[in-house]
Amino acid sequence: MSDDFFSNEEIVEMEKRTLDRILEAIENEEPEKAKKLSKKMYNEFLAMHDLYRNWITATLSEVGRKYGDEALEEIMTDGCRAWWAPLRKKMDEGGKDLRAKLKMFVSGLHGHLQPLEITEDQEKITVKMKPCGSGGRLIQEGLYEGENGFLKMEKPHRLNYHTPNFPVYCAHESAMERIDIEDTGSPFIVVEPAEKLGKEHCSVICYKNKKDIPAKYYERLGYRKPE
Repeated sequence: MSDDFFSNEEIVEMEKRTLDRILEAIENEEPEKAKKLSKKMYNEFLAMHDLYRNWITATLSEVGRKYGDEALEEIMTDGCRAWWAPLRKKMDEGGKDLRAKLKMFVSGLHGHLQPLEITEDQEKITVKMKPCGSGGRLIQEGLYEGENGFLKMEKPHRLNYHTPNFPVYCAHESAMERIDIEDTGSPFIVVEPAEKLGKEHCSVICYKNKKDIPAKYYERLGYRKPE
């Protein structure tokens, strides 16, 4: 009797990327298998997405609890700069066309694996994740509640848009805006938090002309809108 857990064929399949298995199924004209594998790949990505989401939220929670809001803001800003600044540079290198930059930005939001609602008017483009794949789902899943829940920033601070009891993960949005203001003079996007976080959807807004960005989005972070 063999003590092997898996056959050679099973091991070969396990070694492959799920993407490659999907492409093979399509090439072999096996649509049902391709559909099944696509759902499997989605669940694989979502599990990894949520692992890192929870990991960073737990880390930020510990920083805030042990060292306070000022240290949290410093670490949040440095952490966001490490990934947001290179993304902004990449978008800028793609050209000056705001339309192209927005498509790149929205492509990044698709990494949260949730559907989007996008509206446009003469002044701006507004994007909502429905639901928010990171901060919103953390709230919906009750991960800020109970003795071992993640941190809610109790006091008003520019990091939480001066909103008390603000979920720590969501505070990265203000850091992104401040990085842009300091580096380029204006934010690429601004966030309008939902009145009921986790129950309603936040708005991610990009103004077509930076001169149209309302002064309030600068002032809530302690800046004056450029003349």
